[in-house]
Amino acid sequence: MENMPNPKIQLVEMKALGPFSWHWPEGIERFERGWAAVATVEGQEVHVRHGIGRRDAYGRPRVRSVTWVEGDPLVEGVESDDFDRSEALLSLIKVTKHHLKPDATPPPGYLSLPVVVMADEIRTPGAPQSLAVKLRHDDVAGWTRHALLRAVAWDRLRSQPTEREVLPPVSDVGPAPANVQPQDDSELHAAVVNALLAYAEQHKSAQVEPTAEFTQDQEANEFLLENDFAFLTGVLFDQGVSAERAWRAPFLLRQRLGHFDPERIAQDEAGVREAIAQPPKLHRYIEKTPRWLVLAARRVMTEYAGDAGAIWSDHPSASELQDRFKAFVGIGQKKAAMAVEILERDRGVPIRDMERSDIAYDVHLRRVFLRTRLADLDDRDHMITRARELYPERPGALDLPSWLIGRSWCRPGVPDCASCPLTQVCPKDIERASQVVSA
Repeated sequence: MENMPNPKIQLVEMKALGPFSWHWPEGIERFERGWAAVATVEGQEVHVRHGIGRRDAYGRPRVRSVTWVEGDPLVEGVESDDFDRSEALLSLIKVTKHHLKPDATPPPGYLSLPVVVMADEIRTPGAPQSLAVKLRHDDVAGWTRHALLRAVAWDRLRSQPTEREVLPPVSDVGPAPANVQPQDDSELHAAVVNALLAYAEQHKSAQVEPTAEFTQDQEANEFLLENDFAFLTGVLFDQGVSAERAWRAPFLLRQRLGHFDPERIAQDEAGVREAIAQPPKLHRYIEKTPRWLVLAARRVMTEYAGDAGAIWSDHPSASELQDRFKAFVGIGQKKAAMAVEILERDRGVPIRDMERSDIAYDVHLRRVFLRTRLADLDDRDHMITRARELYPERPGALDLPSWLIGRSWCRPGVPDCASCPLTQVCPKDIERASQVVSA
């Protein structure tokens, strides 16, 4: 074992968590509390989560732990027989998938951790005669080291970690459990929906101006409100980049092109591509977005006589208008539903049958719907159907508050539950959204 790696591991910061759950293939496990942490392995930053729960093991209910590295459950701990005195859990040392026998030498990385024989600490049939670490259940630094040593030994660390939010400020309490304990799913759903709608009203009343604030650039906002083709372009561009960057792009593109005439854009794909790709790039998709924009301009010229506003100016129904937007290359359900809501809500466009409006299947909304248990599956049709059932008066009204909360509080990894507007009603089922990625 002396040849095993001994990486430099450092715990950088951590935050206490309230109750959360984890979906195993065989079912859901609840954890009473835990910690989220940031650590480094040879300078590479990783996220770690350590949860404390309870499960039957070795003949009786025992305290148990799971430690995750980048969302991968890597080590489990089980209560020792002397837990009442030591508050310690045991976890097997596995350099490979096999246990280390008592006469083996622990890998160098374990020299700073207490190592015991598991069968000496759990005296019951079935306890393995194998080496294990014995750590206090709340020794986050120790559990982090143990989990990261296993991650390195098993080659489970990503070479290129994905971008993520940093942890919120350290809190002694962490995300609190929901104060409301619903009796059934319908009561929970109603409480969450009401909280979302209340936040939407609060957000609306807090706006200084009644008009939409697409970006922090007032000139760009005015251009989007005054120029219908610019609005259509913003819808097209709102993918793969921040909303502010997408919606400011039409204003900047007009500056670079010297015009924003759909007829001229329809005939100048090379010029549009050059303008979008010019540093700083207006979008990350410098091949897709010029094509989308040129095809949109051509459709506006042929189907709407050069007037993008004609897409929505004849008082269409919400479902009709969604279909019209989806006819444009580069606009799917997500963008179409978003466009209908923005036009009616923020631009005051008359649209019939808003009870047929829909949520946008957006990554921020998906996290909120899963973690609040409004939805059971990360599936577009399932979430749209749920929104229609939960708020039939106007399903799309749930879109903006969910998007705002997902973006500001219900972030990937470690959400800021403590200050979230939904904290009083949300069941905080954090791990339900652990696999949500941008669509």
